Amino acid sequence: MPTSIESRFRRFHQDNPQVLEKLEELANVWFESGKTSMGIQFLFEIIRWNQSVKVKSRDEFKINNDFAAHYARVMIARHPEWIGRIRVRALRSA
Repeated sequence: MPTSIESRFRRFHQDNPQVLEKLEELANVWFESGKTSMGIQFLFEIIRWNQSVKVKSRDEFKINNDFAAHYARVMIARHPEWIGRIRVRALRSA
């Protein structure tokens, strides 16, 4: 039985708290440089490119694209000042 994206995200996030920390760090740098908005996928690509960010993953991806909307929402919940600055998409339940 396949697991939901949300449950896979929760497991990945629990195993890799450094990913959220790095996403928030990168977003801070971006916004402090004067940029007004961004998509979370932009930060995912930076982390993928940055070989110093190590993750434990149960699939073939460093960070699965399915987790983007979940990470964006966690970041916005933790940083309400980013509402409207981080673009979000609808959540999928596959």
